[in-house]
Amino acid sequence: MTSRKKKIILIQITIFLVASSLLYNTYRNKNKQVEEEVKIELETNPDTNSFKNIEYSGFDLNGNRYTLQSSLADFDTKTPEAINMKGVEANFYLKNNTILKVISDEGFYNNITLDMKFTKNVKATHLTNVLFSDQLTYLNSNGKLLATGNVHGESVDNGEFSADNLEYDLVKKIFIFSMVGDKQVNVKLKKK
Repeated sequence: MTSRKKKIILIQITIFLVASSLLYNTYRNKNKQVEEEVKIELETNPDTNSFKNIEYSGFDLNGNRYTLQSSLADFDTKTPEAINMKGVEANFYLKNNTILKVISDEGFYNNITLDMKFTKNVKATHLTNVLFSDQLTYLNSNGKLLATGNVHGESVDNGEFSADNLEYDLVKKIFIFSMVGDKQVNVKLKKK
């Protein structure tokens, strides 16, 4: 063989070895990544059903139509009536043609009693009134709306208030404000 042929064969062998090692290293790393991804196991509970973007609607015992929406919802198959929710928005279409809107980070809905609980960053809006609280419970079975924890509200027409607890009787249309301990309810009414 001539010197030129030997050099060409040597260059070809070198190129072949470099290409082979590159291919080997490339696919060897991908196989490890695939194996690691396959080893990830989903932790699910076979006794729990989960849903995304769910909506419930119906009529409460006072005859008001409502819709209840949630970005995530789940329930235990042993108690399917107890729905836990995240990213909650409820609209109550009242008989006087107004809307009560409630939003919260988390919530609970009993689809038999139609009772609802809104928790974390609760905001309720009705006409020109806004209510904020840690928790808002709609007791359909008792006809009451209970707000607890850092309750405060504003009304464009009437003023503002703050209390530890607020109870609203939906049938009698009566508000009951209360505080824990010796503190007093703070109400600032606007003069008309």
